[in-house]
Parts: sequence; C-alpha cells; structure tokens
Amino acid sequence: MKTIHIVPLGDRCDMILESIRMSGKPIQKAYLIVCDDACLDEIVNALKNFIEVEVVRVEREIYDASIKILEIIRREMDEGNDVLINLSDASRDLCIACIISAQISGVGIYMESNGKIIDLKVPSVKGVGEDKVALIKALEKKGGEVESINKLIEIVEGKIEDQRRYMAQRARMSYHLKGLEGDGLIEMKKEGKNVRIKLTPLGRAYAVMFS
Repeated sequence: MKTIHIVPLGDRCDMILESIRMSGKPIQKAYLIVCDDACLDEIVNALKNFIEVEVVRVEREIYDASIKILEIIRREMDEGNDVLINLSDASRDLCIACIISAQISGVGIYMESNGKIIDLKVPSVKGVGEDKVALIKALEKKGGEVESINKLIEIVEGKIEDQRRYMAQRARMSYHLKGLEGDGLIEMKKEGKNVRIKLTPLGRAYAVMFS
C-alpha cells in the first residue's frame, strides 16, 4: 500500500516543499495539480529524485477540477492506496475543488499554516442510499441525462408490463429523484409531457466515486 499526496500548485514553491517535509506523513507519489506553470519545474525537480511525480493539468473551473481530482482518488483507492490532499498553496478555485473532492471521497486534507501542519476536518456529504446511487449510475451511463422518468425506469428496471407494478416503481423513482434534486445532484426540467433528468456538475463529480 502506498500513500499518495494530491498537491494543487500556486506560486509558493517553498511553502509546498516545506509542508511536505513538515507533515511527517509518508509519501510515495505526488500528483501535482496545475492550472499554470508558475513553479512547476522547481517542484518537479525537487521531488522527482525521491518520489514518483505526475503532473495533472486542470482548468480553472471548480467542478471540472473536482472531477479530475476524484478520478485520481478513485483510481488510487481502487488500488488500495491511501490518499491525502495538501492545500498549502492552492488557489481559491482549486481549494474549493479539493474540499468538494474530500467531502465526496472521505480522504484527508492537510496544510501548512503559520509554521505548523494542520489536519483539516472536512464533514463528509450526506450518504446516498443504494437506490439513489443506482439512478446516478444509470444517468452516468447514458451520458448524464435522459429524456423522461419512463426512460430511466426502462434503463434501471427494464420494461415493466404489469401496470400496477409500473406505477409503484414510478412513484418510488419520483421520490428518489426529488431527493437527488434536493441534494443538488440532478436537475429536472419539464419538456412537454415529460421531465428531462440531468446530472448537475456536482452529480457528475459524485458519479466518479460511486458509479
């Protein structure tokens, strides 16, 4: 098992290197999350001689960055590795993206502040039950959206011929969809007689970990 650090970069190379040194945490690999190359070469050259380094470029868009970070976390956790996020020099947008990623995945966050290492306690997001996860998975497999509740029922359950069973399933699914909408994971929009169902950016981020 390895300990992996996800490190968003700003422009304070000294702070990043010092925070890794001071943390006292094991580190076998660092993913450097960058929007620009302000201090990238210096950090890579300082770290590459004793740990594995991988550079991951992201856009300055919070949910897109969250999805890339969660893809890393999911991949490393699937391999049985521990993951930590170092926020010592993160820009505002990357800081928010990392906190969202930590809330969804449950990984730890630390940072250097006033010469000390602080382990940040980030509350996890409310648990999503198996039925709701099944709906998120179904939406993700269809590119993130479907044109109606009927279509979603067909994807999840297959065709239901019995009318009573179908109506029960529709009522149950409508209940779960309202919950997902309330949690900000999907949005529903009336289109004629149907309701289009679409994963939100937060829903897409959630799908990375659980679909």
